[in-house]
Amino acid sequence: MSWSLIIGTPILLFMKEMGASGLTLGITVALNPLFSFLQIPAANIAERVGYKPFVLRGWKTRSYFILGAALVPLLPETVIPSPWKIRLVLLSLAGFAAARGLSMCGYLPWLTQLIPEDRRGRFLAIDTLFIYIATMVTMLGSSAVLRWFPSSRTYAFLFVISFLFALISLYFLKRIPDPPPSPPALRNATRPPWGAMIRYGPFTRILIFVLLWNIAVGGMGVVWVPFMRDAWTASSSLILAFSAYSSVMAAAGSFLVGPLADRTGSRPLIAVGSALVLLSQVGWLGTAVGLLPRSISLALLATLSASIGFSIQGIATTRLLMGTVPATGRSHFFAIHSVTASLSLGLTPLLWGAALDALKALEDRGLLPRGHGWEWNRFALLYAAIVLGLLFAQLARRRLLEPRALSTHEALRILLVESPRKLAARVLITTRRFRPIP
Repeated sequence: MSWSLIIGTPILLFMKEMGASGLTLGITVALNPLFSFLQIPAANIAERVGYKPFVLRGWKTRSYFILGAALVPLLPETVIPSPWKIRLVLLSLAGFAAARGLSMCGYLPWLTQLIPEDRRGRFLAIDTLFIYIATMVTMLGSSAVLRWFPSSRTYAFLFVISFLFALISLYFLKRIPDPPPSPPALRNATRPPWGAMIRYGPFTRILIFVLLWNIAVGGMGVVWVPFMRDAWTASSSLILAFSAYSSVMAAAGSFLVGPLADRTGSRPLIAVGSALVLLSQVGWLGTAVGLLPRSISLALLATLSASIGFSIQGIATTRLLMGTVPATGRSHFFAIHSVTASLSLGLTPLLWGAALDALKALEDRGLLPRGHGWEWNRFALLYAAIVLGLLFAQLARRRLLEPRALSTHEALRILLVESPRKLAARVLITTRRFRPIP
């Protein structure tokens, strides 16, 4: 709940209300991924200090930067104009991102040691379910608050709530147990050379897929909010309501599909999830170019497809990584993957934001092409680029290695035939328990 307020849709809406450009929005999205490079130098420290204390220190430090961002909307406009407010928020978010980047290098190794391999799919599904439920609650709450109190100062209240949630989360983070001590052989083993880790075949293929995938999806957050605000003229509360709806659908997808990962394997679920995301972006492209109507029902369908696809793909990719990385040098493998993923997610929004500004200038001058019944506006061009990027990522996805995974066809049969049947049986059993006795 803390994360979804301070680096999610609300912060982008505040920056947009302050008059931020597309490039500035790209920087806002990029800060957290860019600072993830700190995980590589921090990996050795995390192993010496211990995963739990290292993560706790970073979590506590980053929480106080949220409070700094919360004070900015309260500053009077006559003293601190909007451009300076944008800079102050970016400064606070940079501190947050730096503390987060340092501490996150110990998180996945910590969980990997705690969770047995045959239960990781189920755990990741429950973890993802709670994340999306929290996002849904905060987006619905934020939408209601901004609708009742439509003011830039309302964002200060939302960011203070984010700070309080961060402090509460620290209490529960402390209650997670320390992982059991590693065997002496692993404690004394030195990590593999960086080059050898990058050249490790199964791990390298994951890196390539994640890199191509993130280059494409890195533009979605930059394009979607301006598209809804400028092309659809949607209000901030409606955009937040869509974010809440997206979280509900993603939570449902993780609840239904996550446990199947331990049965089907990760590769087929990655294929299903990435295909759903690709389908959603084709829908947004058709809407932006004018071939499809700009209707709420179509937007709901596109959001549904993307939300379920992202939840499936995220769970399956993380599970595949946890099963691929060897025990020796585990934290360093995770650090390389996280830095690769985060830098690709961090740098590409800058490019997407700059492209959005450049295309807007061309559009204002009437230099973008038009056709019979359609038009290549700035949003349509960027969505076309996103679709092409997702198609390239599918080529890398086909090369992922997982010997014990089922085929995609068999996974679809389990997903679309067996799972709904079992779910319906579970619902019937539950309803019978509450049936009144005649």
